[in-house]
Amino acid sequence: MSSGAAFQATEGWHIAVCVKQVQTAGSGLALNPADVFALEEALRIRQRLGGSVTAVSMGAASAAKTLRSCIALGADRGVLLTDKLFAGGDTLATAIVLARGLQLLGQPDLVLCGTHSTDGETGQVGPALAEKLGVAHTTHVQEILALEERFIICKRMTENGSEIVQLALPALITVHQGINQPRMATVKGILQAGRSEITRLSAAELSLDKAACGLAGSPTRVLAVRNAVEGQVQHTVSGKSLHEQIQEVARLVLG
Repeated sequence: MSSGAAFQATEGWHIAVCVKQVQTAGSGLALNPADVFALEEALRIRQRLGGSVTAVSMGAASAAKTLRSCIALGADRGVLLTDKLFAGGDTLATAIVLARGLQLLGQPDLVLCGTHSTDGETGQVGPALAEKLGVAHTTHVQEILALEERFIICKRMTENGSEIVQLALPALITVHQGINQPRMATVKGILQAGRSEITRLSAAELSLDKAACGLAGSPTRVLAVRNAVEGQVQHTVSGKSLHEQIQEVARLVLG
């Protein structure tokens, strides 16, 4: 967040950060790296404008530990949307559950997400969540230039550089890694996290139809996950004429 950014204080800013527990390289569980930047940006907004920061996650009971890590970093509270019915949900089903949770908690003025999770790498949950909430959104935000009572102005990364966008509030943004320098948890924060109660909400408490949750509510399926095959295979094109060579290349490319 730029030190020269324009911010307008307003009483009772409600900021939500959607976070995910992901598996680490060492087979452990931790806060999704991209979400750390979203949480930090939310904490900086609260520091300037006041209000509250709520960390929200959909996942298994173990995700409560991840929410406690968010509280240790400075979040005011953690909310876990957890139910066996949520298992196996794709990005759309996940967005539906998160949207219902945020609506039940009181729709935030601003929702922040990481750009993607390290396990799925789709980058779809943020935009899908905005659609389900019925709010404006933008992705890959590099800097918040202004935040006032009715709008937010952001600089976002594009394939060819960057652009400036203005969104009416409430809104959702996904933040680019590098937008800030995330803080470390303090001893006080860690102790506070240990004492904090994590709010848990089930499908029934969210008034969600079973058909909209988990695999039942997912139009897509992950059938298999494979490691990419590294290395290159050389092939010499043997056609005598240019036309024969083109046909041979086409057969190789198209299989």
